[in-house]
Amino acid sequence: MHVFRRGGPGSRPFHLCAICMKKRILFVGEDQALCQEFQAHCPGPESVWTVQHVQTEEEALALCQQQTIAVVVADVNLNGKSGTDLLDAFMRRQPKALRIIISDLADVASTMKCIGHAHHHVLKPCSAQTLLQALDQAFAQEAWLPSEPVQGFIAQMRQVPSPIKAYQQIVQEMKSPTCSLEKIGNLVAKDPAVAAKVLQLANSTVFGRELKVVNPAEAIGYIGLETTKAVVLLAHTFSSFDNLKLARFSIEDLWRHSVAVGRMAQRVVVLEKAGEDLAEQAFAAGLLHDIGKLLFAANHSGLFGKVLRLAREQQCNLWEAESQILPGVGHAELGATVLGIWGLPKSITEAVALHHCPWRQRHHTFSPVTAVHVANILDHENHLDPAIIMPSQINTSYLKDMGLAGREEDWRQGCVGMDRQ
Repeated sequence: MHVFRRGGPGSRPFHLCAICMKKRILFVGEDQALCQEFQAHCPGPESVWTVQHVQTEEEALALCQQQTIAVVVADVNLNGKSGTDLLDAFMRRQPKALRIIISDLADVASTMKCIGHAHHHVLKPCSAQTLLQALDQAFAQEAWLPSEPVQGFIAQMRQVPSPIKAYQQIVQEMKSPTCSLEKIGNLVAKDPAVAAKVLQLANSTVFGRELKVVNPAEAIGYIGLETTKAVVLLAHTFSSFDNLKLARFSIEDLWRHSVAVGRMAQRVVVLEKAGEDLAEQAFAAGLLHDIGKLLFAANHSGLFGKVLRLAREQQCNLWEAESQILPGVGHAELGATVLGIWGLPKSITEAVALHHCPWRQRHHTFSPVTAVHVANILDHENHLDPAIIMPSQINTSYLKDMGLAGREEDWRQGCVGMDRQ
């Protein structure tokens, strides 16, 4: 999960050991394998890390009293105790230390309890390279951080689907040197609900298809691997809430909107000639940008119903109504936080979190944040339900900061017709 918090504004990114002037990283847990691999990965006097390992919470806290720790890495389960309790104790004693917790994605309950206790979640199995990447991201000071109200709200949620095994297998298969569309197609086909959505997307008019695609592998060839990962997650989440019934809230409408925003976001990137990788990230972020609405509605249907009623009564958009009823908690931040727990890349979680307020991005450069912000508004312009929601406006000041003033009309014209499946 891409959540990084320091001791407060102006905090230094890390501490240095007083004697050796290196960053001290403390591993806590019974399994020493990751610690040993990390030490082997960063050997010799040229390494910036001093590595230590202890097995218990008591040993860790005793060491905390004696030394300044830059990073503490704890397993979510410590000899029958909670790793989050250790991180809380560390936060009180050394608030500037970076806190990382290692958890099993299949253990949804333990993973959800990590929210608000750790700066970063690393999923098992974890390698030294994965941990180093997490540290690099943490010390780069990420632009977006979920607020304490969001963390508290998520902690009360009881219906949070875990990414299905097929998703994890697809991610692993894509890393394999023998990766093939046939293998990934077979993994997708194992879940009929997910396979149906992949085929639906491949055959939709947003991809300009005229022939009927009936094979998942062929469908993946058309929509792309990165898009496939996002569709698998989104389809599984939608199928988890098939029975969700809420007045004036349509699961099918949300699916249509999600697909349209993904396609439009991709098109905006193409029009800006920003590269294929960024276009794929924008499509995935667009597909997932409103997943927080599902999570909100499924877990707090009463509150979500109040938000819908307020938006209808005041003729405002949904995220403005959310801010009135639950200050600091919105579907965008909610969705991004959960996607971070699921291990999605920063570029996607940030675009989901900031699609209503892109100016909060640390560096105002064209990115998936920009593309999803624009695409979301363009689709709402074309599918306005005045009884529920009023569309936001594209933030022209934000575009001007990036030298993109006036481009919104070109994007609008370039996305004509992409809102239909």
